[in-house]
Amino acid sequence: MVKLEEIVRELGAEILEIGRPVRTVEQATRETGVARKQVIKSLVIVSESGPLLVIVDGESRVSLPKLEKKFGKCRFAKPKEVKELTGYEVGGVPPVGVPLRTIIDQRVLENEHVIGGGGAVDKLIRIRPERIVEYQRAEIMDVRE
Repeated sequence: MVKLEEIVRELGAEILEIGRPVRTVEQATRETGVARKQVIKSLVIVSESGPLLVIVDGESRVSLPKLEKKFGKCRFAKPKEVKELTGYEVGGVPPVGVPLRTIIDQRVLENEHVIGGGGAVDKLIRIRPERIVEYQRAEIMDVRE
């Protein structure tokens, strides 16, 4: 398994060592000084077509009905499923290096850099959103409520 640190370096991104748990968009904005729109959430969705990694910005919520149009019935993964599917705990799931089909909301791409989960609850990643699309071969869709 490729280490997250190597992927991050390879993509010209950086891991931010926060030193205390960062589990919410509010905590991430406070710790990094960026706007809510620049914080991304990497969410695991269980769909009839298989598990998905869905990335939205910090001001948005995922619309399950929009996802269901393409992937069939959908629900948010339980914490245990997130760990099993990604290898990461809820709150630490990074936007890259996760072996799931990835959907990124188009609004995320409006930012030059975004801040996302860093593999642990006390770490964040600062990355260019187009590098996420490249690395994850992410599909760009409108998935916001």
